[in-house]
Order: sequence, then C-alpha cells, then structure tokens
Amino acid sequence: MRRVPFASLLLVAPLLLSGCLRDTRPEGDTLPSLARALFDTLEAEGALASAYVVDARTGEPLYTHREHVRLLPASTLKVVSTASVLAALGPDFRFQTPVSLEGTLTGGLFLGNVVVDPVGDPSLGSWRFPETALACEQVADALQARGIRQWRGQVRVRGARDAEFRLGPGWAWDDAAYAYSAAPTAFVFRENVVDLALSRPEGADCAQPPMVQVTPPFATLTAVVSVDTNAERPTLACVRQRGGPGVRCLWRSPARSCPRSAAVRLAVDEPEALFAACVEAALLQRGIPRLPMTLEAPTPSLPAVPAPLVTLVSPPLSELVKVTNKESLNLYAERLGLRFARERTGAESYGALRTALTEELARRGIPSRDLRPVDGSGLSRYNLATARGLVRVIFTSLREAYGAALLDSLPVAGLDGTLAGRPVTADTAGRVRAKTGTLSGQRCFVGVVDRPGDTRHPRVVFALMLGNMDEGTALPANTAFDRFAEGLVTLPLR
Repeated sequence: MRRVPFASLLLVAPLLLSGCLRDTRPEGDTLPSLARALFDTLEAEGALASAYVVDARTGEPLYTHREHVRLLPASTLKVVSTASVLAALGPDFRFQTPVSLEGTLTGGLFLGNVVVDPVGDPSLGSWRFPETALACEQVADALQARGIRQWRGQVRVRGARDAEFRLGPGWAWDDAAYAYSAAPTAFVFRENVVDLALSRPEGADCAQPPMVQVTPPFATLTAVVSVDTNAERPTLACVRQRGGPGVRCLWRSPARSCPRSAAVRLAVDEPEALFAACVEAALLQRGIPRLPMTLEAPTPSLPAVPAPLVTLVSPPLSELVKVTNKESLNLYAERLGLRFARERTGAESYGALRTALTEELARRGIPSRDLRPVDGSGLSRYNLATARGLVRVIFTSLREAYGAALLDSLPVAGLDGTLAGRPVTADTAGRVRAKTGTLSGQRCFVGVVDRPGDTRHPRVVFALMLGNMDEGTALPANTAFDRFAEGLVTLPLR
C-alpha cells in the first residue's frame, strides 16, 4: 500500500480556484454549517470525518465533530515525534558524528581503518544541506591534511548492522524498495537512497531491456528490470529481491506509447557500503589511492592507536525538523524519534520509542486513548490517533520554548512543502499552516490557522481526519481540506 503523492491528488473545484466562494456565500454562513455540508457529503458515501478546532491561546474547543474517533494519523504523526524531540533537545541541538583513524602512519602511508561512530544523524551526506553534502570531502580533506598519500585498509562504521531498524513495525512490505520507506538504520548516509534511471534510445524496441543508470555512480545497488508493453498506462514498480541485496523492477507501458525514460528513488540496505565507496572516490580525486590488501606493507614506525580525524556536524535540529515536516521525510522522523527515545530512556528501539512518546504525551495531558504512536513517521498501520489528540500536541507545543520552531516547520498552503500546490485566495494566503498525512484510504491534516480581524480568536489549532476515503469520492479530500481551511480563516466559528 504505497503512499499517494500529495501533489497528485485532485485540485479544488473551479469555484474555489476563482476565489469567488466568499462572495457567493449566503449571509450568516458559519464554520459549523460549512463543515456540516462537507461532512454530510463525505459520510453519505461511506467515508468517516473527524474534526477538532481550539483557540490557540486558551485551548477552548470551538468546533467538534467525532473528535474522539481513532483513525490512522499517517504522516501527521510526524508532528508528535518532532515536537517531542524539540522538547527534549531544543532547536539548537546538532548531531556530531566522530570519525577517527585506527592504524599507523609510516611516511605518507596509512595502514589501518577510517572508523565512524554513528550517532543517528539523518542528514549525513544529504544533498539538502551544503554542510552535509560534503561529508566524504571533509573526511578526504582531513586525511590529506595529515600528510597521507596512500592507504591500505577499510572505511568502517562501528555497530552499523542493526537488524531491528530494517523495517518498522506495521510497515507495508511492498513499500520497502522505495525511498519513502528507507530503513532508519543506526548509521544513515545520503538518506539511505539512490536514484535509478531507465532509458531507451529513439527507435529502440520497447520490449527490449532498457539502459539502467544508478546515481551516485559509486552506489552498490543492483537492479533487475523487466519490461511489460501490455499495460494501459506507464508505471515503474520495484520490490525487494528476496534473499538478495538488490531490487527487481517492472517497467510497464502501452506498446503504442513506448516511453523513453523513467526514474525512481530507491532505498538501500547498506548505507555504510555507500559511505565507504563515497570516501574512497573522494580520496581518489585527491590522488590518494587505496592499496590492495594483498600488497606487502613496510614495518610501521608508529603505534596503532585511535586518533580523532574529523567531526561531521549536522544542521541545527530546527532545520532538520523543518525539512521533516515540510517535505514529510519518513527517515528523518524515525531517526529523530529514536534519538528522542535514547534521550528519555537510554535506548534506541521501537519499544523504547513507544515508551518515551507515551510518557511525553502523558506529560502534556494527552491520554493514550487519544494517541497511540508506534513509530515516528506514521508509516505504521498500527498507529492510532484522534483529532483531539493531534490538536493537543500542537496546542501544548505552542506554549513551550520551542513552539516557534515547530510552527515554522509546518507547510504553508500555496507556498511550500506538501501544501505548495494548494490553491489560496487573498484571504487565506500565508494564514494556513498544516502537516498532511496520506495512507491508502486515509487523509489527515493538522495545523494552525490565523484569523485576521478576529480579536477573540486570532489563531486556532485544528485537525481534520478523513477515513475510508475512496478514489471515486465525489468530494476529494483535498477539496474538503481547502474549503474547511478557508472557512477557518474567514467564517464565524459559531
């Protein structure tokens, strides 16, 4: 059951896109009357709607509809994990990954290993931040600064093979090949993903296997690609190979269309191997080759003692939380959640995460009947949440020191993140911030709305959860959200 990309869902009805809804609304219309019309339409088709709205300053309930019903929170659970880790570590916290040398240096020849002690930094080697994209170059520069001109050994990640984090509890097995389901391993590099591109030249037979390119070029992922030309529309689907390190992909398309290219981002099981290959490539660019292990080496003149080489530092936690929520990055949410678990329990495991999150929610006065988190990202089908519980997480966060960082991490409708493509009007532009969540048949939204001109309730916190949704529903989930969010900005709340 694959997550449906948010941007691919249907846009709002033309009436909303034109910005005319407010002008044609009957005098005396209110948020409850608007919501009733929306939810009656959804529930008449078998869907289930739940909503909860409170004043952001006082917590006073302003609108409720089945707010106690438990549904799958999907990615809105990221608000729970990111709020928790911000509360525990603060917005300025940075991961610091130490890299050391374990071996001896004789002249310009280093005999030994480059050793990394993983700390769970999800951004190490990521292309999203200038300071993390150059991790391999930082290691290579530090080796070169030590006067090393050749080396014989390995790049090792201490304790990297942690089987517990290969697949989260309640994750769907057919998601495992894709980047959004990359395993939250103890050591993360390049977000544990590689890019797979398929292509065929003009005039090539569509039934023939395509050319396969993996990026980065030093990646070790193997992919077996099959072709099916009897499909109704072009698709590219991949699954893990059982008992093997690679993936098996099926490129389907109609024979008459014969697409020339396709691409997908895939998860890797061994980020430590990807990192080792990256460091070796960076060293070769600096003219520092790795000698074969079979080559006889001179007698070392220095004792073999570990020596610090460089520390790889992440961006501040506030920036990591921002990309987690705005782009809905599952790997970041899991690693931040597990780091929170270690801070509170001393252990990094899903059992420790459940314990730590339950205790954190109790600290906020949120009972387990309102929120039962199992993982940090919301990928698990075992998570349960109510609209009331999700609202309480944001409401309590806004009252704490890190509240501004959490608020800043939420996507802004029509501007960025998973809400970048949502339509806005002059009334709603910049006033709707919300985390989205999508699983098969489930759509959720939780966030903050500003109400200009309302001195009594200038800001509200809301959650809208839609369950049992079907692709053919007359009122698409995005349309329901757009209309509900506009009503939160412009309509009387009672």
